[in-house]
Amino acid sequence: MKKAGKEELTREMTGCFQRLTDEQLRKLAENRVHLKYNKKEIVAKQGAFVSHIIFIKHGYVKLYIESESDDNKDLIINIFGPNQLIGLSSLFERNKYQYSVSTLVPSELCLFEVNDIKELIGLNPDFALGILQRSHKSTIHAYNQMFNLTHKQLNGRIASAYLYLSKQVFQSKKFKMILTRNELANFTAMATMSAVRTINMFKQQGIIKEENGEVEILNVNRLEEISRFG
Repeated sequence: MKKAGKEELTREMTGCFQRLTDEQLRKLAENRVHLKYNKKEIVAKQGAFVSHIIFIKHGYVKLYIESESDDNKDLIINIFGPNQLIGLSSLFERNKYQYSVSTLVPSELCLFEVNDIKELIGLNPDFALGILQRSHKSTIHAYNQMFNLTHKQLNGRIASAYLYLSKQVFQSKKFKMILTRNELANFTAMATMSAVRTINMFKQQGIIKEENGEVEILNVNRLEEISRFG
């Protein structure tokens, strides 16, 4: 366990945590756990009891529902990057993870005890509002993801995935592709070869470019059109 003072915690925390008092920040600093993970390490296991809320200090992780078969077709629900929180749903209802979480790149995470977060929610209305806003954003993404997977054709799903990575995860038209082809297929609920064919079609049409592990969206308008009508 790595302990930190209020000043260090304030530097690395954003959003709702900045609404806490000095005393409340110090309590979080005293009880938090700071861990480093290698790429593809399991952070949380589906079915395990939730004891901590996960804060991403550096790196990226995937949240996914594990397949009960051996076909390696887990369903990736979301991708989270720096300053994101995971496990908020357990604050209000179930005390077991309904999904698994693993790292996509080497990552640094802070773990906060669930009871500490619950106590702060009761003590600090501004903090509670911030937590609800973050939880709401994740819920909206889950709804959008469900719509994409059930109503869109293959090209529309891939287009939506690239737009989500660009706008929500990396906030850039050019970004490092942290998902393998198989993971991108799991994010869009399609076969890996179908995903590869769709990506190659986008490249041939000059919609995206891939080079040295980086993706650049060349035609955002076209990609958005495919996402809407695909």
